[in-house]
Amino acid sequence: MMRAAMTTFALTIALGACAAGPTAAPAEPDNPALPSAENDTCGSSMFAELIGKPIDGPGVPGESRLNRHILPGTQVTMDYIAPRMNIEANAQGVIQRINCG
Repeated sequence: MMRAAMTTFALTIALGACAAGPTAAPAEPDNPALPSAENDTCGSSMFAELIGKPIDGPGVPGESRLNRHILPGTQVTMDYIAPRMNIEANAQGVIQRINCG
């Protein structure tokens, strides 16, 4: 009798875990070259139209304490500063990604 109760209890626990279903995957940003909305601590989404444009073109924020232009080979610190915007370009100077940190 006791064994049947334990088996029933174990099955109930196992089925309960299955009933919860899979957890939803975190939302991906619409554009992988930009941070997701909850990670956009620097306002980079306002500059989405700059992706694919020259890093020295019009409308691109200049380099400052809170704006970094990062080209291949550029040395940058790895510290995370939420309001800082990183504008990453390829070797031709074309913006590939804009993120915060």
